[in-house]
Amino acid sequence: MHVWCRVAMSCLAVAWCSAGLAADWREFLGPGGRGVAADETIRTAWSPTEGLAWKVDLPGRAASSPILVGDLVVTTASSGARQERLHVVALERATGKRRWERTFWATGRTLCHPTSAVAAGTPASDGTRIVALFSSCDLFCLDLSGRLLWQRNLAVERPRAGNDVGMGSSPRIIGDTVVVQIDCQGDPFAAGFDLATGDDRWQAARDRVASWSSPVALEFTGRPAVLLQNPNGLELRDVADGLVAWRWSGECAGIATTLVTDGLLLVPSAGLAAVPAGGREPAWRAARLSPGIASPVVWRNTVACLNRGGVLAVGDLANGTVRGQVRLAGSFWASPIVVGGLLVAVNTEGKAFVVSLEGEPRIVSENTLPGTFTATPAVADGSLYLRSETMLWRVAPPG
Repeated sequence: MHVWCRVAMSCLAVAWCSAGLAADWREFLGPGGRGVAADETIRTAWSPTEGLAWKVDLPGRAASSPILVGDLVVTTASSGARQERLHVVALERATGKRRWERTFWATGRTLCHPTSAVAAGTPASDGTRIVALFSSCDLFCLDLSGRLLWQRNLAVERPRAGNDVGMGSSPRIIGDTVVVQIDCQGDPFAAGFDLATGDDRWQAARDRVASWSSPVALEFTGRPAVLLQNPNGLELRDVADGLVAWRWSGECAGIATTLVTDGLLLVPSAGLAAVPAGGREPAWRAARLSPGIASPVVWRNTVACLNRGGVLAVGDLANGTVRGQVRLAGSFWASPIVVGGLLVAVNTEGKAFVVSLEGEPRIVSENTLPGTFTATPAVADGSLYLRSETMLWRVAPPG
């Protein structure tokens, strides 16, 4: 029997955007999960004392990224001796003032790798609701005023779900369905839940192998679908019923997530493989385009990959030919994002590299903030949002 709670599901807040804060970044890697803000312009230089709109201490640790919805910045954290307290925090985008905070107790295991946290998955929003999935396999849905709408304690429902180095997958909202990917060696599964009620749409068993990649939304044969990745390959499932529409077998990365662009799946697989959706053979393979932990990103006809050694390689999207690379210092857990023609990559030591993607990649600036950074940045309305383990900064718009 399911262990879950449904609270005040008919009471949904309406998203509100102020005139000065109009754009949203509602999920991991932003709109479409592509990590691109094509029409944004950000400042290229900042420091702890210059170029910041605000900074805020958060109530615990996290590897999750902030999201931007309406006039809110929403992020998660985990605190306590065993990170058993789970936090969802909403701040005012303009000022950083805390609008609300909700705290829950973890019901699943809270062991995780020292570089991660129980608050590892990035929340997602459809503009009126927020869903947050924690490493403890607790899934919460709230409205924009912080009211709990429903929750699913998935580790109570499936006690063997989870692993001892922690889960890291982010939930994805596709239409009116919340999709989660719980990959582990015990009881792995993927599931689709009704966004309004938390009821099951479907649950499906997965390979018994650990993975920390996130679901990816796409359309397949005219229907909404979700792409799921683990080290054994890819599977495409219909969002409505969870049935498999297509599979691709091949060694895949366990963390870096496949990118969908122009009918191609850019798969972290022995470098990068460009697999046509529904196809079997890659259109091209590029060993030198090798994502490490960070997911690949595409800007116009350019694909960029950041490897474990901190080397950023850029290539031609049409054929994977590498046209240049530049070495960035440090190690990287956060994925890069592209803002206009500039790539932003933040290493674990808090140094943010701003790199031009026009022609040969070129470092434009290096900007350091204190702390440990594993969260992918978010961007909207000219502001860059950077999350360390315990603090959130808003870099002010240029000018």
